Amino acid sequence: MKPTVLIVGAGVIGCSLAYELTLRGAAVTIIDAAELSSGTSSATFAWVNANEKPPAEYQQLNVLGLRAHERARRSRALGDADWFHQTGNLQVAATDAEMRALEKKVGRLTSNDYEATMLTRAEIEEFEPSIDSTGLKGGALYPKEGWIDTIAMCTGLLKKACESGAVFLPYQRVTELKPTGQVTVTSADGSTRHYAADVTILAAGNGNRPVLATLGVDFPTHPSSDDGAAGTGNPTVGLIATTGPVDTGIRHVIHAPGISIRPARNGGVTFTDSPTGARWKPDDPRIWTVPGLLLDRARTLYPALRNASTETVALGTRVLPNDGVTISDWITEKTSIYAIATHSGVSLAAHLAEVVSDEVITGERHESLRPFGLARFAS
Repeated sequence: MKPTVLIVGAGVIGCSLAYELTLRGAAVTIIDAAELSSGTSSATFAWVNANEKPPAEYQQLNVLGLRAHERARRSRALGDADWFHQTGNLQVAATDAEMRALEKKVGRLTSNDYEATMLTRAEIEEFEPSIDSTGLKGGALYPKEGWIDTIAMCTGLLKKACESGAVFLPYQRVTELKPTGQVTVTSADGSTRHYAADVTILAAGNGNRPVLATLGVDFPTHPSSDDGAAGTGNPTVGLIATTGPVDTGIRHVIHAPGISIRPARNGGVTFTDSPTGARWKPDDPRIWTVPGLLLDRARTLYPALRNASTETVALGTRVLPNDGVTISDWITEKTSIYAIATHSGVSLAAHLAEVVSDEVITGERHESLRPFGLARFAS
């Protein structure tokens, strides 16, 4: 008998799980407090990579995530699964010190068989003809990396899952979780309902913590209001901005000191910088000065952006486990409640969906998940 599975959260991980579980014959219901891809998945730079993510087992987990996205891109079952844009990632350096750091980094990555190569300033101009390389010393290229159109990914996977019998119920906020996995939800109209399944999988990002609190579980992720240590900013705050359509000629994901840029689904560019975006709390009005500051930095690299204007800004809460790396494990010994939380949700979604679905169906835990259980927080 295949299990009935309730998935809480319709972001990149929840929608990937819904698709994989229906492939394996499970009866799936997926619920979300809002619409699909409206939480953390809507406010992510969506960079797919395994670019120096210590420790070694976490680096390898991200490599497996990248490979799973590559397989999905080639999958006949997914048809036009064109949400993974494997453009490559170009990281540029403006000083000799940054170049030396890049050389060491590329050396570490290539020693572990991760594709990376150093670039001269002239080579950067060949890869990115529209870039203003005046202040650059050189850079590095990571050709296997890219970015995900998260809206297309969530929409495509959920559509496939529903065609196979899954049910999607938006605007259902979980207000209580029981040890059996049964949940009580409050709908937009204020009414309450109850849902039960053989297995409940929590894939709601920062929503996992308050849901598990109703069960008396202190889930080891940073509270969304956590300001971090002194001088570190607000680590859970994420800000992503996108321009209107532009003709910049940007071909890759670009990382430069103080700014990250990539093509956007609307024909514009999406840009961010984690330290700058996390400088203030979400309710501080000064956070809205960040998009203009970042766009000015982007214009320094790409003069074609001089007439561009910011069209949308997404302010979200990043998922941050207490030790910085992924959590993927059963909450209860009776295997009725499973939880996933990761800071690399976009990179890992395809792989986690495959191996967690197998674990739920067969009871066998994939080797790549062994370091990412909850036992490591027991002390």
